[in-house]
Amino acid sequence: MIVGTAGHIDHGKTALVKALTGTDADRLAEEKARGITIELGFAYADLGGGKVTGFVDVPGHERFVHTMLAGVGGIDLALLVIAADDGIMPQTLEHLAILDLLDVSGAIVALTKSDLVGPERIAAREQEIAALLAPTHFAGAPVIAVSSLSGAGIAELRDALAAAEARVAARARAGRFRMAVDRSFVLGGAGLS
Repeated sequence: MIVGTAGHIDHGKTALVKALTGTDADRLAEEKARGITIELGFAYADLGGGKVTGFVDVPGHERFVHTMLAGVGGIDLALLVIAADDGIMPQTLEHLAILDLLDVSGAIVALTKSDLVGPERIAAREQEIAALLAPTHFAGAPVIAVSSLSGAGIAELRDALAAAEARVAARARAGRFRMAVDRSFVLGGAGLS
Protein backbone atom coordinates (compact mmCIF):
# COMPACT_ATOMS: atom_id res chain seq x y z
CA MET A 1 0.00 0.00 0.00
CA ILE A 2 1.19 3.52 -0.78
CA VAL A 3 0.07 6.24 1.65
CA GLY A 4 0.30 9.89 0.68
CA THR A 5 0.24 12.72 3.19
CA ALA A 6 -1.82 15.83 2.54
CA GLY A 7 -2.49 19.02 4.44
CA HIS A 8 -1.47 22.57 5.21
CA ILE A 9 2.13 23.65 5.76
CA ASP A 10 3.46 23.19 9.29
CA HIS A 11 0.72 20.80 10.39
CA GLY A 12 3.23 18.02 11.04
CA LYS A 13 3.15 15.75 7.99
CA THR A 14 6.90 15.03 7.98
CA ALA A 15 7.07 14.61 11.76
CA LEU A 16 4.16 12.17 11.56
CA VAL A 17 5.86 10.11 8.85
CA LYS A 18 8.98 10.02 11.01
CA ALA A 19 6.96 8.91 14.06
CA LEU A 20 5.37 6.10 12.00
CA THR A 21 8.46 4.92 10.11
CA GLY A 22 11.55 6.23 11.89
CA THR A 23 12.63 7.95 8.66
CA ASP A 24 13.00 11.70 8.22
CA ALA A 25 11.54 12.26 4.74
CA ASP A 26 13.10 15.73 4.47
CA ARG A 27 16.48 14.98 2.96
CA LEU A 28 17.58 18.31 1.42
CA ALA A 29 19.74 20.76 3.37
CA GLU A 30 17.38 23.60 2.38
CA GLU A 31 14.39 21.66 3.78
CA LYS A 32 16.15 21.20 7.09
CA ALA A 33 17.30 24.84 7.21
CA ARG A 34 13.87 26.28 6.37
CA GLY A 35 11.88 23.67 8.30
CA ILE A 36 9.53 22.97 5.39
CA THR A 37 9.18 20.19 2.84
CA ILE A 38 10.09 21.26 -0.70
CA GLU A 39 10.50 17.98 -2.59
CA LEU A 40 8.64 14.70 -2.22
CA GLY A 41 9.95 12.56 0.60
CA PHE A 42 9.70 8.78 0.81
CA ALA A 43 9.69 6.36 3.74
CA TYR A 44 8.81 2.70 4.22
CA ALA A 45 7.69 0.62 7.18
CA ASP A 46 6.03 -2.63 8.17
CA LEU A 47 2.99 -1.51 10.12
CA GLY A 48 2.56 -4.93 11.68
CA GLY A 49 0.80 -6.77 8.88
CA GLY A 50 3.97 -8.29 7.41
CA LYS A 51 3.89 -6.04 4.32
CA VAL A 52 5.95 -2.98 3.55
CA THR A 53 3.91 0.21 3.38
CA GLY A 54 5.29 3.13 1.41
CA PHE A 55 4.75 6.72 2.48
CA VAL A 56 4.94 9.75 0.20
CA ASP A 57 5.44 12.94 2.20
CA VAL A 58 4.28 15.96 0.19
CA PRO A 59 4.91 19.68 0.71
CA GLY A 60 2.08 21.71 2.19
CA HIS A 61 3.11 25.16 0.99
CA GLU A 62 0.86 26.70 -1.67
CA ARG A 63 3.85 27.29 -3.99
CA PHE A 64 4.55 23.56 -4.13
CA VAL A 65 1.06 22.29 -5.00
CA HIS A 66 2.41 20.90 -8.31
CA THR A 67 4.86 18.78 -6.32
CA MET A 68 2.03 17.63 -4.03
CA LEU A 69 0.00 16.64 -7.09
CA ALA A 70 2.91 14.61 -8.48
CA GLY A 71 3.24 12.78 -5.16
CA VAL A 72 -0.37 11.73 -4.70
CA GLY A 73 -1.03 10.59 -8.27
CA GLY A 74 -0.70 6.89 -7.53
CA ILE A 75 -1.48 6.50 -3.84
CA ASP A 76 -3.86 3.96 -2.33
CA LEU A 77 -4.74 5.92 0.82
CA ALA A 78 -4.56 9.56 1.87
CA LEU A 79 -3.29 10.50 5.29
CA LEU A 80 -4.91 13.93 5.72
CA VAL A 81 -3.00 15.83 8.39
CA ILE A 82 -4.75 18.63 10.27
CA ALA A 83 -3.19 20.33 13.29
CA ALA A 84 -5.44 20.45 16.32
CA ASP A 85 -4.30 23.96 17.24
CA ASP A 86 -4.74 25.49 13.74
CA GLY A 87 -7.61 23.45 12.35
CA ILE A 88 -8.67 23.48 8.71
CA MET A 89 -6.53 25.86 6.64
CA PRO A 90 -6.35 26.86 2.93
CA GLN A 91 -4.03 24.06 1.79
CA THR A 92 -6.10 21.56 3.78
CA LEU A 93 -9.00 22.47 1.52
CA GLU A 94 -6.87 22.51 -1.63
CA HIS A 95 -5.25 19.14 -0.93
CA LEU A 96 -8.59 17.59 -0.04
CA ALA A 97 -10.10 18.82 -3.32
CA ILE A 98 -7.18 17.33 -5.25
CA LEU A 99 -7.51 13.97 -3.49
CA ASP A 100 -11.26 13.93 -4.13
CA LEU A 101 -10.79 14.77 -7.83
CA LEU A 102 -8.13 12.06 -8.17
CA ASP A 103 -10.63 9.59 -6.69
CA VAL A 104 -8.20 8.32 -4.05
CA SER A 105 -9.88 5.26 -2.59
CA GLY A 106 -9.79 6.16 1.09
CA ALA A 107 -8.44 8.42 3.80
CA ILE A 108 -7.51 8.55 7.44
CA VAL A 109 -7.32 11.92 9.19
CA ALA A 110 -4.50 12.49 11.66
CA LEU A 111 -5.33 15.29 14.08
CA THR A 112 -1.75 16.26 14.91
CA LYS A 113 -0.39 18.41 17.71
CA SER A 114 -3.18 17.09 19.93
CA ASP A 115 -0.95 17.55 22.96
CA LEU A 116 -1.23 21.34 22.51
CA VAL A 117 -5.00 21.54 23.03
CA GLY A 118 -7.61 20.25 25.44
CA PRO A 119 -10.29 17.60 24.86
CA GLU A 120 -12.94 20.24 24.06
CA ARG A 121 -10.85 21.61 21.18
CA ILE A 122 -10.22 18.09 19.86
CA ALA A 123 -13.96 17.34 19.92
CA ALA A 124 -14.69 20.61 18.10
CA ARG A 125 -12.03 19.83 15.47
CA GLU A 126 -13.50 16.35 14.94
CA GLN A 127 -16.91 17.92 14.22
CA GLU A 128 -15.35 20.43 11.80
CA ILE A 129 -13.52 17.63 10.00
CA ALA A 130 -16.67 15.50 9.73
CA ALA A 131 -18.50 18.47 8.16
CA LEU A 132 -15.57 19.09 5.79
CA LEU A 133 -15.46 15.48 4.62
CA ALA A 134 -19.25 14.99 4.37
CA PRO A 135 -19.62 16.14 0.71
CA THR A 136 -16.55 14.15 -0.41
CA HIS A 137 -16.17 10.42 -0.89
CA PHE A 138 -14.05 10.48 2.30
CA ALA A 139 -17.16 11.00 4.44
CA GLY A 140 -16.90 8.98 7.63
CA ALA A 141 -13.10 8.63 7.46
CA PRO A 142 -11.60 7.93 10.87
CA VAL A 143 -10.09 10.89 12.74
CA ILE A 144 -7.28 9.96 15.10
CA ALA A 145 -5.75 12.48 17.51
CA VAL A 146 -1.97 12.09 17.61
CA SER A 147 1.17 13.77 18.85
CA SER A 148 4.39 13.07 17.00
CA LEU A 149 6.39 14.45 19.93
CA SER A 150 4.84 12.48 22.80
CA GLY A 151 3.82 9.47 20.70
CA ALA A 152 0.20 9.70 21.86
CA GLY A 153 -2.16 8.09 19.33
CA ILE A 154 0.65 6.85 17.05
CA ALA A 155 -0.04 3.18 17.85
CA GLU A 156 -3.75 3.69 17.14
CA LEU A 157 -2.93 5.39 13.83
CA ARG A 158 -0.52 2.60 12.91
CA ASP A 159 -3.28 0.04 13.63
CA ALA A 160 -5.76 1.98 11.47
CA LEU A 161 -3.24 2.10 8.63
CA ALA A 162 -2.57 -1.64 8.95
CA ALA A 163 -6.32 -2.35 8.85
CA ALA A 164 -6.65 -0.16 5.74
CA GLU A 165 -3.73 -2.00 4.16
CA ALA A 166 -5.55 -5.31 4.65
CA ARG A 167 -8.50 -3.90 2.66
CA VAL A 168 -6.45 -2.55 -0.26
CA ALA A 169 -6.84 -4.76 -3.31
CA ALA A 170 -3.79 -5.85 -5.24
CA ARG A 171 -3.22 -3.90 -8.42
CA ALA A 172 -4.18 -5.63 -11.63
CA ARG A 173 -1.30 -7.15 -13.56
CA ALA A 174 -3.36 -7.79 -16.68
CA GLY A 175 -3.88 -5.20 -19.39
CA ARG A 176 -1.62 -2.51 -20.69
CA PHE A 177 1.22 -1.10 -18.67
CA ARG A 178 0.94 2.56 -17.76
CA MET A 179 3.65 4.59 -16.10
CA ALA A 180 3.05 8.18 -15.12
CA VAL A 181 6.08 10.39 -15.71
CA ASP A 182 6.08 13.72 -13.93
CA ARG A 183 9.63 14.84 -14.75
CA SER A 184 12.37 14.20 -17.29
CA PHE A 185 16.06 15.09 -17.18
CA VAL A 186 18.72 15.50 -19.82
CA LEU A 187 22.22 14.44 -18.85
CA GLY A 188 25.16 16.07 -20.58
CA GLY A 189 27.14 13.57 -22.66
CA ALA A 190 24.37 10.97 -22.69
CA GLY A 191 21.62 10.58 -25.25
CA LEU A 192 20.38 13.70 -27.03
CA SER A 193 22.51 16.40 -25.47
